[in-house]
Amino acid sequence: MTKPKSLAQTVEKECMNSSKAQSIGPWSAFLEDWIIYEENNSSTKDSRILKLDNTTIRITANKISYHNKREISDNDLYLLGAIEKLVYRIDLMERRLKKTEELLYSIVSDYNTSKDPCPEKYVRIGQFCYYFSIHEYNWKSSANLCRGMGGNLVEFETIEENQDVIAVLQNDTKLKNKDYWTGGLNPGLLWIWTASARPIYYDIMQNIIDNGRCLKLEYKTSNIYIYKGEDCGSKHRYICELSKYNESANKIDLIIQKILI
Repeated sequence: MTKPKSLAQTVEKECMNSSKAQSIGPWSAFLEDWIIYEENNSSTKDSRILKLDNTTIRITANKISYHNKREISDNDLYLLGAIEKLVYRIDLMERRLKKTEELLYSIVSDYNTSKDPCPEKYVRIGQFCYYFSIHEYNWKSSANLCRGMGGNLVEFETIEENQDVIAVLQNDTKLKNKDYWTGGLNPGLLWIWTASARPIYYDIMQNIIDNGRCLKLEYKTSNIYIYKGEDCGSKHRYICELSKYNESANKIDLIIQKILI
């Protein structure tokens, strides 16, 4: 029958294994300060001394005690070893997660510089993806068609976004000279964006003329666009904006496709 290892040999082996590991987190310095050395006056090979800062601990095959006679049980050492292993594993998982995040960021950055992430029929203007229709529908039908394409009727969140889209309309010969539905709606008290239910701020829209309940971009002969309330049953072209959720999902799909190619 194989002779079981002594407690001191087990502790010594655990400490030797621990010393081979790299920095493993906040507990590592505490554990690495443990120094095992043979006691000069020991009468047995299984006797060892552990020094922890200014405290000395004697370990033998039968008992472990401080010099002040306070004993440390086997469970204490077992729990300390378990804590060390747990902290090491947590630190390892954190390092792996960080590397994964860095890799994903690298892939996304590389993809964005090499290929437009907007889906088919949409075009990128600034930070978002838009679709400009070439057929005319009433406001309700236009909103439904946009949702069917994974978007909503356009909603301008900033002056810059508003200016970017209008600049495209003014300079594209296939798009200019036409009126376009937006996502603006007036239920009675104020103008709101229908998809987000946010109020439309007049620093973006300036003045909205007429009394219609649906908001359109109206083209003027001087090559400018104004916002106008229109009867919702009127037929115009429309502008879709890809919803943020669908745009994120589309980016993930494209990343997966790139990895598999």
